[in-house]
Order: sequence, then structure tokens, then C-alpha cells
Amino acid sequence: MACLTPELKISGRQWLIQASAIAKVSLQSGLLRFGQRRLYESNRTNAVANVRRWRRAGALPPGWWHRTRDPQRYQQPLLFLSSHNNPNYFHWLTQPGLSPLFLQEHFGLNPLPGAALALSHRPRRLLPSYVAPLLGFFASELPVVQGVALASESLCQFAVQEHSSEVVVSPAQLHWLHRRCRDQLQSSRQPWRRVLISRQRSSRRRCLNEDQLLAALDPYGFERHCLEDLSVTEQLRLFSESALLVGAHGAGFSNLVACGPQASIVEFLPRPAAFCHYYAMADVLGLSHGHLLATRCDLETDDFTVAPADLLELLREMELL
Repeated sequence: MACLTPELKISGRQWLIQASAIAKVSLQSGLLRFGQRRLYESNRTNAVANVRRWRRAGALPPGWWHRTRDPQRYQQPLLFLSSHNNPNYFHWLTQPGLSPLFLQEHFGLNPLPGAALALSHRPRRLLPSYVAPLLGFFASELPVVQGVALASESLCQFAVQEHSSEVVVSPAQLHWLHRRCRDQLQSSRQPWRRVLISRQRSSRRRCLNEDQLLAALDPYGFERHCLEDLSVTEQLRLFSESALLVGAHGAGFSNLVACGPQASIVEFLPRPAAFCHYYAMADVLGLSHGHLLATRCDLETDDFTVAPADLLELLREMELL
């Protein structure tokens, strides 16, 4: 047991647990089960004590939970990965998604011989399309097994975390991700790109005057990219080659783990809220970070506008132009 986030004043703990088949550990629709007990990320919305209340209310627990079914059992050891709390790119890349891989190395644990990564999904919905390439980038040496309910007849390992904050960031894990990215990408050039990250293909939090922003940024050598058009490796490489990235708050900024030490990030925030994910990550990795609050925001979609003059003024104040 180790608290990995004291310097950010975020209450968070992670454990890597190893159990034999006798313990009856399984992964069912993204929810870890230990015998008859369900194991959640323990936070304000995912607490084990709330399961009975949810049932009484006729609601399901959060995430990918599904009623118990007999798991598909494997002979080899399994390393369970799960992101049932919020199955998006941020949580798969940071926590809890890759936590077991990080914790093994962080605590100097020997990988289980012949182990495979175990990932579960909803009965009628497969894992997000980026999960396989993400694991291919960070854990290419391990085979992957998928299903609705999985269990191991041998030893198995999994990570459980508890926290009491809106945003959980492990500095140690961020540095681990950063090292993995630099080793894999092997970028030899000094970062040079200036990039505007577009969310025009998203359903929320779109910058409605993005073309105006790009016109204002064009004299300074900016290029526009929509991350949905890029593979996981291409996204990480884009961030590793970028000296300056600007764009709306969104999971795509998780890729800043690949940024070089001189990179700068500027986020557009549609409204005042708990949008501190990438500020915290940038702080840990020693990156320059700024944010610009929208001048106008649709409260239903979080679509917004940003004044080009305000963006240019901020970039000059940060000595980035």
C-alpha cells in the first residue's frame, strides 16, 4: 500500500493484489469481484457500501457492471485491467487503466510467467477501439484476453485504488508513462510543432469559432489536428513533437505524457468547473500550462467561443509568441 499523490494534496492510494484461484477473483463487465464482494474504485460515486442502495433504487452500479454470470476461466495467470469508473481515454491511459502495469514496475515485482492481460466489456458493447492499440504501445509483450466475465485458474494480479478527489493523478505513474513514451517514440529532434487540437468531430465542448482562431494563429505556424483521425501512436508522436498545443479541455490532452520538457499547453475551458486534470499532469511533468475561459458557452453542450485576441494576448504573456 502506498500513497502516490502527496505533493498534489490529492488523497489517493493504489494496491496491487495477487491472489490464487482459491480466492475466486474474476473480472465481470469491468467490475472486479473478490469472492462475493465487488471491488470498486472507492470514491464518492463508487463505494462498495452503495451497492445495496443502488439495488433498492432499481439502478445499476456505475460503469460497466452487469449481473453475475459464470466467468470464462483461463489456465494462465491473468493481470486484470479495468476502467469501470469512467471508460474514456483519460482513465485508460492514466488511472485505473494501466495502473497494474505501472505498479508492477514501481514496486519491483516480477511479472507472472506466461501472464496475459484480462479485459472485460459489456455484454452488448465491446471495448473502446483505442484500448487495443493503447495496450499494444505500452505492453506489446503481453497477450490480451477479452470477454464479459474472466477468471484465472492460476495466480492473478489486479490493482485497486481509492481516492477522495475529483481528479486522481499519480506523479510516479505519470513519470512511468513519460519514460515509456520517450523510449518507444525515440524522438531525436527538438519539439517544433505548434498545434491547435480540434474537437469538431465531438458531440460536446466544441469551439464554435475555431476557424477564426486558426486564422489568428496561422501567421505563427500553427497546424490543426483532429485526434480522432490519428492512431494512438500517431497522437503520442504528435504530442512528443509539439512545442505548443492549444485546444479545448478533453481526454485527448492525456497524450501530454509524451511531451518533451520544454512543451507548453493552453486549454480552453468552457466555464468555471473542476477542469484541473491536465494542469495537475503538466505540473508533475514540468510542462508550462495556461488556460483561457470561454467568452460564451452553451450550458447544455458546453460548446463555446474564445476571443482570438484574448488567446494571442495569453500566448504573449506566457512568452510563447
